[in-house]
Amino acid sequence: MWGLTGATIRYARTNELRGASLVSIAPAAASASALANPQFRLLFIGNVVTMFGFGMMQVVQGVLAFDLTGTNRSVGFVGMGMGIPMLLLGPVGGALSDRMSKRMLLTLGQSIVGVAFFLVGLLTVFEIITIWMLAGMTLLMGCAFAMLMPARQAWVGDLLRGPALTNGVALQQLAMNGTRIVGPLAAGGLIALPAFGIGGAYMVMASFFVVSTGLLFLMQSTRPRHDAHATSVFGDLGAGLRYTWRAADVRLLMLMFVGVVLTAFSYQQLMPGLLENELGQPANRVGVLYGATAVGGIILTLFLTRRGVGSNPATVMLICGAGLAGAVVLLALSPTFSVALGAGALVGAASSGFQMCNQVNLMQRTDPAYFGRVMSLTMTAFGLQMIMGFPAGVVADVVGERMTLILLAGCCLAVVAAGYVSSRSLRKGTANATRLVVDR
Repeated sequence: MWGLTGATIRYARTNELRGASLVSIAPAAASASALANPQFRLLFIGNVVTMFGFGMMQVVQGVLAFDLTGTNRSVGFVGMGMGIPMLLLGPVGGALSDRMSKRMLLTLGQSIVGVAFFLVGLLTVFEIITIWMLAGMTLLMGCAFAMLMPARQAWVGDLLRGPALTNGVALQQLAMNGTRIVGPLAAGGLIALPAFGIGGAYMVMASFFVVSTGLLFLMQSTRPRHDAHATSVFGDLGAGLRYTWRAADVRLLMLMFVGVVLTAFSYQQLMPGLLENELGQPANRVGVLYGATAVGGIILTLFLTRRGVGSNPATVMLICGAGLAGAVVLLALSPTFSVALGAGALVGAASSGFQMCNQVNLMQRTDPAYFGRVMSLTMTAFGLQMIMGFPAGVVADVVGERMTLILLAGCCLAVVAAGYVSSRSLRKGTANATRLVVDR
C-alpha cells in the first residue's frame, strides 16, 4: 500500500483523505452498476464498437505488413506510425480533453480513423498498397487516436464516482477483452474469405467507426473546464505533468505502467513471426492466439470484479506484473501452437489484471481536474510500446522471436521488482503523511 506524499497530501486534505491508500476493487455485487447511468451506457456501447474495430486492426494491420515484406521489422515499423503520435501528441490530447468538449474531440478523432481505414482498404483492394502507404495511414490514425483515447477515459471519470467508477472501469476492461476475442477472430475469418480479404476487413472496420461516431450525437456535450480561457493548452500540459510528478504515488503507478507496457506488452508485434517462423503456422492465425489472450483476460477480470482484491490491491498489481513476465517466457518456450494458446491465455490474464488494478487506482487517486492529462500519459506508454516494436522486430530478425520474448520478459520483471522496492519506501512514509493530513 502506497502512502500520501507531495501533491496528494494537499489534495487529500480537502477530499476526506481520498487516496490515502490504494483503493480495493470492490466486488461487482456490492457496487453500483455504471450502466444505470444513461450517458455512460451510450459511451460504453460506443467504446465497445470502437474497440472491436481496433481489435480487428491488431490482426489485419500486422498480417498486411508481414505479407508485404515478410519481416518482423516491417510489422514494428508500421506500429511506429501509431506509436510516435501517441507518444508526442497523447499528452496534448489529454490537455485538450480537460479544457474543451470531449464529444467534439471524439467525433473528430473517430471520423479520421474511419476515413483512414476506408482508404487503406481501398488501396489494398486495388493492390496498390505499399508498406510506406500503410505506415503513413497508420501515422494519421495515431494522431487521431492521441485525441480520442484520453477523452474517452476521462469522460468515464467525469460520469462516474465511487463504486460506480470501479464498476465502469471493470466493464471497460471486460469489453476490451471481449472485443479482443471477437475482433481478431472476425478479422481472421474475413481475411480468409475471398469475397473480403484484407481490403474488405478494413472496410468493415471503417463501418464500425461510422456507428460509434453516430452514437456520440445521442450524448450530452461536456462543458469545458470553467477556467480554460485563462490558461493555454501547453500551460495545462505543463501543470498536468507537474501534478503527476509531485504526487509520488501517482508517479509510481504511472512509471510502473509505462515500464510494464513498454516491455511485456511488446510481445504483440512478434506474434506473426513467432507463428510462421517458430511454430509452423500461417501468420493470419494470430487472431486465434489473440483470442486466447482475451479469454484469459476476461476470466481474471470477472474474478476480480466479483471477489475483489482484498485490502492490498498494490500486491495484486505487482503479482500480475510478475506473472505477466513469467507468462511471456512460457509463450516464448511453447513447442506447439496448442501450448502457445495456453500460454497466451496466461499472458492475457496477467496483463488485464495489471492494467485494471493500475487504472482504477490512478483514477481514484487523481484530482478530477487532471483526469484527461493523467490518463493521456497511459497513451504515451502504448505509444512507446508501439515504437518499441521496431527495435524488438530488428532483434527478433537476428536472434529469433523466442529469445527476444525472453529478453522482454526479463526487463518486465526488473520493472516490477523496482516498483516493489519503491512501494516499500513510500509505505514507510504513510503513517507520518496521514498524521500530517489529520493534524492540519
